[in-house]
Amino acid sequence: MDQNLEKFFYIFESFENFVLITHLNPDIDGISSMLTLHNLLKLLNKNSFPLLENIPENIEFLPYSEDLILVDNFNKSLENFATIILDAHSPERIFKKIYEKILNSKVFIIIDHHQIEKNKKPFSENEITIIDPSAPSTTFLIYKILKNKDFIITPEMAQNLLAGLYFDTGCFKYENVEEKTFLIAGELCKLGAKPHLIASHLFENISLKEIETFKVILNRLEFLENGIIAISYLTYEDIQNLGIKNLSDFSNFLRSIKGVKISVLIKEIEKNIVSISLRSRAPVEVLDLAKTFGGGGHKYACGFKIKIENFYEFLKKFKEILKNYYGR
Repeated sequence: MDQNLEKFFYIFESFENFVLITHLNPDIDGISSMLTLHNLLKLLNKNSFPLLENIPENIEFLPYSEDLILVDNFNKSLENFATIILDAHSPERIFKKIYEKILNSKVFIIIDHHQIEKNKKPFSENEITIIDPSAPSTTFLIYKILKNKDFIITPEMAQNLLAGLYFDTGCFKYENVEEKTFLIAGELCKLGAKPHLIASHLFENISLKEIETFKVILNRLEFLENGIIAISYLTYEDIQNLGIKNLSDFSNFLRSIKGVKISVLIKEIEKNIVSISLRSRAPVEVLDLAKTFGGGGHKYACGFKIKIENFYEFLKKFKEILKNYYGR
């Protein structure tokens, strides 16, 4: 057995209190990973606290989603606890208020499938990492971990595991899909997961607010390099006027346009702070571009957040950066 796995199982057995967290702007893979381990910890009569910066819309179909805790509502003073970081592996990817809550953790366990960032800062000296960039999702990794120790996987856990796998593979259409992906999906269905419920809630449940947002994105859509690069944006004023609380990632759709090899969606999430989502088609990779700005993710799906002085000046400069990056 892998040494880090042994350490993980030891921590799982010896601690009574666990804080579960995921990355900034939590997605289905990160949340489903949290809820799966939360379910297991409850079965083992452990205390589990799954913390989020915000609770996205349309996740009520995930079993145990009602147990998610907004960090602003978490006032417990824990002294002896372990923290499990899911779908992220560096402090920079953690919401500041959540990071402050886990500073006194006795040990940090990282379970992630993103490529390890260069010069990654550790959470502490007591850090256990289970990272596999070849895995299609973090829930995929968790399934393998649970099977390794023959932990029970309830139908509710299977539903969460499949939801994360389904989401992070883009309905099994991304480059990270292999035979093992479908084998695990099949096993999860045998354990009680319902793929049709996951598909309908994730991809056939678009709100009118999202449609209005998408209209703005399409109106701003611009093509560079003869249609190779698709770029659009939302300003801070757009986000306020539309009343968007949880921004859906429309950059995947922009990548799906015929002829597009790189898609970019720029969102000014706070005044003079932008979040950039980068997507690309193989063999064009965009991870190096994200890392240039301190971001991370996957080869073909990544992003970064940066402080700027003027939105439109940044937009102009970034277009030139994109052209130069593609033309390397």
